[in-house]
Amino acid sequence: MSMTFGKSLSRLRKENPLFANHYINYKELKDAVGEADVGKVMNLLRTELDKINDIVEVQWEALSGELMARMRKLGGDKLGADDVAKVMNLLRTELDKINDIVEVQWGALIGELQGRMRKLGDKEGAEVDGESLENLSQAVVWLHSFIETNYLGFQKVVQKCAESQETASCSWFLARVEAASFRQHRFDELLVPLGRLYTAFRQAHGPGERAALHGLEDQALPMSGDGNAQVFFVPISQVMKAKVALLKVLEPAATMIKAKTNQGTRDTSRVTAEFRQKVTHVYFESSRGDQYAERLRRRVDGFAATTGPVGFLLQCHVAPPPLAEAGAPGDPSDPYHEVSVEIQDESYVVSKLTLLQKNMPAFLSGKATGDSPVETWATEAILKDQLRPAVSSSSFRSSFTAASSAGKAGAALVSIDEQVSFRDEAALADDKAWCFAASKTGAASTSWSQVDFPGAILRIWLPASSANSLLGLLGVPDLDLKPVPGFSEALHGTALLHRELANPLPPWIPSETLVLAAGRSTLVVSPHGDEKGLLDVPGGKSQRVDKKPTESKKSGSAARSLRRTWCAMCGGGDAAAPVKDDPKLLVDCKTPMAIERTLLRWMRSTVLLGSLSSLLMSGSSFDMQLNGVLLGLVCLIFTIFPLMSYVKRSRELSNPKAKQPKVDRTMPRILALSFSVVMFSTVCVNVFAGDSLQDS
Repeated sequence: MSMTFGKSLSRLRKENPLFANHYINYKELKDAVGEADVGKVMNLLRTELDKINDIVEVQWEALSGELMARMRKLGGDKLGADDVAKVMNLLRTELDKINDIVEVQWGALIGELQGRMRKLGDKEGAEVDGESLENLSQAVVWLHSFIETNYLGFQKVVQKCAESQETASCSWFLARVEAASFRQHRFDELLVPLGRLYTAFRQAHGPGERAALHGLEDQALPMSGDGNAQVFFVPISQVMKAKVALLKVLEPAATMIKAKTNQGTRDTSRVTAEFRQKVTHVYFESSRGDQYAERLRRRVDGFAATTGPVGFLLQCHVAPPPLAEAGAPGDPSDPYHEVSVEIQDESYVVSKLTLLQKNMPAFLSGKATGDSPVETWATEAILKDQLRPAVSSSSFRSSFTAASSAGKAGAALVSIDEQVSFRDEAALADDKAWCFAASKTGAASTSWSQVDFPGAILRIWLPASSANSLLGLLGVPDLDLKPVPGFSEALHGTALLHRELANPLPPWIPSETLVLAAGRSTLVVSPHGDEKGLLDVPGGKSQRVDKKPTESKKSGSAARSLRRTWCAMCGGGDAAAPVKDDPKLLVDCKTPMAIERTLLRWMRSTVLLGSLSSLLMSGSSFDMQLNGVLLGLVCLIFTIFPLMSYVKRSRELSNPKAKQPKVDRTMPRILALSFSVVMFSTVCVNVFAGDSLQDS
């Protein structure tokens, strides 16, 4: 027979004498319910609830304090609950501060650039000031550096939080930083109008030292193929500086779209700039590494192919899918999305073929879906050499062109690839997609299937002599460019993700950073394939051969070691780039004027209050004179505090050490409090004066 709740309470009171008098008074509540007295029941419930809350709060504080004290003695100087709350408050404060300053600077830059663009469009032959353009470009570089440095700082702080058991709960804050407003700005909206202004400046003032650029568009090499560009590594801290330097001599290959959104008589149209384009290349390979050997033979002097020349190179270019309605991302698995297949023969001539994604599984199985001789040649090569997608590289590319003789944009001369990442296509676990770029899920069968490049890649699509002339105008020492002769993304990705095929390594990768892995390659033909050599492709009958866990762990460790080597090569690294202290705090001329205007507005309010105070003090009644005296005191406060604030801010502007401006809430609070006191006193005087009149 089960024990009733009342008997259980009696037993617990005997077993826990510390709480004997603090348990819920169940018997009295039960009797009140039986009497059907609602008021009594509610009063008893409130009393019992307050009693239990109080005793639990007291005991909780005592226990938590004792446990924290013992933990500090046991583990040394470890963080407590209050310290964790302090860390979170500091993180929130810093994030709000950075969001505010970025919003202010972004709004100022956008407004200035759009204003200059409107003047340029409204007035033909409008003069563009070179010095102001230089100041604007420098402000863009500073803002980008400010955003990236602070983002890196947040990453490091959150990483340190995750390493400590006491602050591990703070690691979620990085997601909030990722979604913060200061991370959502697209610098294309600043760079494209800045490039248009520089173009107008060059047209107005003549080419000058940039006359050497004339005729370069005729020497531009095609951006397709492997090996047409002079390649340089750019540290991540110098990417924006390199873009601005290119805008001074070249034009951005970008478009500006104006969305008409008129509201009544006001034009609220928004101009969006499209500069960076998503670029994805998928590179094919065999289980013997034939494509790697052929690329190494063509790209790097002094290296011979270990298996002999293949005579062709095969790769695919996957463009991003078109946007859906309301600007939503498109469907990467759209069966009617086009894929560009590029084949480079032994004479370095590139032939192109366009296929639909729904035809890619058949194409990768060696079955031609059309009558094109290029497709027939490619499918025969796939069957003969047992090729399949091996690695892919994706990046955001910004291209720069030179104006042609007709005034139109010419061929691309320079491109910068940012956010470069390499994917192991053999690790794709989506059977419905032929590559990661065409997959909705992006699921991978191994944990180490993607490696990010710590920097950017600058390519000059010109012969070596012409590229040197262009570099002379850019100022190479200031940009810290690292030349990488023979660089190829296909070689780089294969060395990272399929080390068993990359023998020897490319010269820009030190041999000690990647150890040759034992075992066969993951790019093998399935043993269940047919006599024609059916490859392991999505949509086929064969099965994918996965890496062994030990190989995956080795490749992950080697890639992490290589990433540290890249950081040293690119001039980056895990540590934040040293920030140079400004020798002088540069202040916009509008800032002192704004401070002066603020003081004048306070003085205007002071004059109004002083006039009202004089009028009241000249009255005949006592209450009017008292109200006039009180308003006179407020008038003095309105004079003293704004003047003190003006002097303080003026001294801060003259200080050469830059400081983060803080919001001063003291003065508005004091003024509001003084007004409240005056109004309350006025009400009291009027009430007492009315009572005295009635008594008399």
